[in-house]
Amino acid sequence: MKKYVIMIAATLSACAFSSCDEETTLPYIPVEKPEDNTPPSGEDPETYTVTYRLDKVLLCSPDNTNGLDISGKLDYFSPLRMTLNVSPLGTTVVFENDEVPFSPFAGLIPEGGGPIACELDSDVTPNVLRIKDSDTVLATFEQDGFTTEFRLDSRLLTYKYKFKSL
Repeated sequence: MKKYVIMIAATLSACAFSSCDEETTLPYIPVEKPEDNTPPSGEDPETYTVTYRLDKVLLCSPDNTNGLDISGKLDYFSPLRMTLNVSPLGTTVVFENDEVPFSPFAGLIPEGGGPIACELDSDVTPNVLRIKDSDTVLATFEQDGFTTEFRLDSRLLTYKYKFKSL
């Protein structure tokens, strides 16, 4: 029994002395500044381009809020396309709607059909595509594509363009 008491006492004293070692500190690792990945002007690397085609034209009324698809009844909607370019330098949208008789984008498209500088706001639901530095909403992203809502000359009727990715 004395052997066990001596062994336990020796073990406890060894543990006590080993736990009293000097405090070890971790080596100093300097914090590196993040690299500036902004490309020089004129270059636009890693551009992500998606083209959307007009899938549906919905005519919405107070009686039918989900809308009635009228795109098959009128053949001039087929050439309408929207191309979205996203890059580290910014987001642009180009609409190709040469033959559409009415367009919600008529006053927004620059002469010659050039790109429109936009911002994709993913902090709101549904996500919103706005013209840069303004509150003008071009489209909202819902499920698998963009939706643009507009009115013509009726207060009760609303039209929606639904774009789907190609």
